[in-house]
Amino acid sequence: MKLLPFIVLLLIQAERSTPAPLGEEQVKQLRALMFSTQTTAAALQAQLEEKQRDLERVYAQYELNQRQALKLQAEIMELQKQLLANHHKLQVELRTIVGQERFEMLRVRIGNALAPKPKEKEKEPEAPRK
Repeated sequence: MKLLPFIVLLLIQAERSTPAPLGEEQVKQLRALMFSTQTTAAALQAQLEEKQRDLERVYAQYELNQRQALKLQAEIMELQKQLLANHHKLQVELRTIVGQERFEMLRVRIGNALAPKPKEKEKEPEAPRK
């Protein structure tokens, strides 16, 4: 969880800015929400990337195992759906914790903190040799 201290720092900084300060309970709720969202997103993203690599390996074979490819496609779509639901939950709960002014300030910061960081380009899967 490399981003968690960064997110907490952002929330504390946001608390010190112009709109009415957040109460202790709001800060506690925001920290819990961010931790939960980030933890879930990281786990789902890792699973998604693994399934995408698996699908790439299936497609790298000349003899296409369509059944396996379709199964992996369905699993990938389910993981994407779960990622979207996780983000939606964050958006709904955030609005129950803070008012509109504070939301406007936090919206951009939270988006930046949760955005996936660019990764180094991975090697293409090699096709089996015959």
